[in-house]
Amino acid sequence: MEKTSLSASAKKNILLLIEDNPLLTGMYKTAFEKKGIEVLVAHDGESGLSMVKERKPNLVLLDMLMPGIDGLTVLEQIKKDPRTAHTVVIMLTVVQDEEKQNRARELGATDYLMKPDLELHEIVERVFRHLAA
Repeated sequence: MEKTSLSASAKKNILLLIEDNPLLTGMYKTAFEKKGIEVLVAHDGESGLSMVKERKPNLVLLDMLMPGIDGLTVLEQIKKDPRTAHTVVIMLTVVQDEEKQNRARELGATDYLMKPDLELHEIVERVFRHLAA
């Protein structure tokens, strides 16, 4: 019985961070790794989509504003593909547009986090709760 508990808790959580700001990427990556989460990084939507399909992360933390493909388009593509549709996607952005927040939820975003409203530890805790669910 105890072995089952140990193997379940030893399951590796993989987070894909799709964020174009290198300073934020480094900060988030370090914070999540301290929690024992493996972090993959993509700096644009196109490479992020490829990584979702190849690496099948447990959760995608997705910026809204990026060069090339924006976050909403990435979210839509993830949720349209049967191979990745089950992936938990959390938007992490500075975009306070209610219409875009609603659109993200309609497309299947699990959560919508506002960078300016949250401290780093709050972002990490919210993401960690979704990974644990």
